Amino acid sequence: LEEHARRRPAKIFVESPDQGARLTFGAFETLTRRFANFLALQGVGPGDRISVLSDNGIEPLVVFWGALRCGVIVNPINVEIREKHVSQILHDVAPARVFWSRDLLGDPRALATAGAAWISFGAWHAPDPPADDLFARLRTVPEAPLTKRPARSDWSCLNYTSGTTDAPKGAIWTHEAYYAMSESTVDRLELGEADTILDYRHFSWSSPQILSIGPAMLTGATLVLARKFAQTRFFDWIRDHRVTVAVGIPTVINMLLARPAPVTRADLPTLRFMTSSTAPLSADKHTEFERTYGIPVVQLAGGTETGFMCGNHPEHRRVGSIGRPTLNMRVRLLDDDGREVAAGEHGEMVVSGRQMASAYWQGPGRLVPIPQDGFRNGDLARRDEDGYVYITGRKKDIIIKGGVNIAALEITDCLLEHPDVADAATFGVKDDIYGEVPVGIAVPRPGRHATEAALRAHCEAKLAAFKVPSAVLVVEAIPKNANGKADREALLALWEQRARH
Repeated sequence: LEEHARRRPAKIFVESPDQGARLTFGAFETLTRRFANFLALQGVGPGDRISVLSDNGIEPLVVFWGALRCGVIVNPINVEIREKHVSQILHDVAPARVFWSRDLLGDPRALATAGAAWISFGAWHAPDPPADDLFARLRTVPEAPLTKRPARSDWSCLNYTSGTTDAPKGAIWTHEAYYAMSESTVDRLELGEADTILDYRHFSWSSPQILSIGPAMLTGATLVLARKFAQTRFFDWIRDHRVTVAVGIPTVINMLLARPAPVTRADLPTLRFMTSSTAPLSADKHTEFERTYGIPVVQLAGGTETGFMCGNHPEHRRVGSIGRPTLNMRVRLLDDDGREVAAGEHGEMVVSGRQMASAYWQGPGRLVPIPQDGFRNGDLARRDEDGYVYITGRKKDIIIKGGVNIAALEITDCLLEHPDVADAATFGVKDDIYGEVPVGIAVPRPGRHATEAALRAHCEAKLAAFKVPSAVLVVEAIPKNANGKADREALLALWEQRARH
């Protein structure tokens, strides 16, 4: 950041379409330096923790990066998604300060635990903020140079996993790991100073931190950070801000296919490609999106504990594959006995490398180490002769029907191939005879009519008989978390409601 502020002080670092505001590298460096000095004046120093509760915007990024600059561990929280877990997260993190946006709906201080001082903030450039506002207070903080920088092995971020089936887990990274995670993205996607990266996912998730925020800081690119995805504004953002890389997830791609916009790549001359990550993108939807919009899709895969493990190169993509292992990762596919499988065979992904998170955080002084020499992330995959990896399912999503293993992802992909289906998921439910059977769930495209009978017939024509779902629920929307992953508890609730009727 100091180098960017010195070499390109007037270049835009971050733009907020929702706020109609932007900050240059020079101004961002000054604000984050003042914030770091403010923390020191507050008695908050290296190794202490702060939590940040805010929607996307310029202000929380100042808090996020200012803390990182002075070695304070930063814990960003998405209040909207995490509401039932915020109190527990704050209790476990035990932050020295909690910074919260006054733009949030409701007052999050009701979720407070004892011991932390809460400091609110509004817009960084507000002409007459309240006297106790963070940015009002920063205006009186000296712009003294920072005298201390964190070491590679110091803690940086404390992020919580998506928690689709249970309470989210906190994973803690070193500064070395955060740098390496961002470096892997820059290397694989060939990002540079000339790029403008669009993201709209909440900054508390690890994926935007290492796909857009970190790489923009590392390279000197510009970050366009919207508050949340808006289908009616998405292509306008790309055109108006001259975006070169647009971040995507399968849910967004499915939404853009369900209600196509009259836009092609020719209307977006600066756009290089769109990414897809956080959940598997079916080959069928990948191909349909590129055929509809002419926009290349570059698929990657990663996690809070690992960063991006694999990714396609923009010029060397394989549909259906998550690409090859990234710069700072080693990826092995092992069988149940711990032996590496041959090309074309299925195994569990076991990853290691300098970008791994160090431990799960369960409270001050209570860390559960994450294996650095071989972390089993639960993904099942195969690798082709050229080293491209293909996700075939999740170990915990394997459905065991009468002793036979069925990958839920295979059924989901089959449902997505039906022309009337916009989105789909598969999960296992208890069965008195087989122990467990697969159930599909599908969302019709607008204006289309998909029946359970037709979708089961489609599966019968495509799948082995024992893999055909026992039922297919047709719903208006699949319940998902903010990362675009199906919420398993909500899916089971839908099934139980159906069973009661």
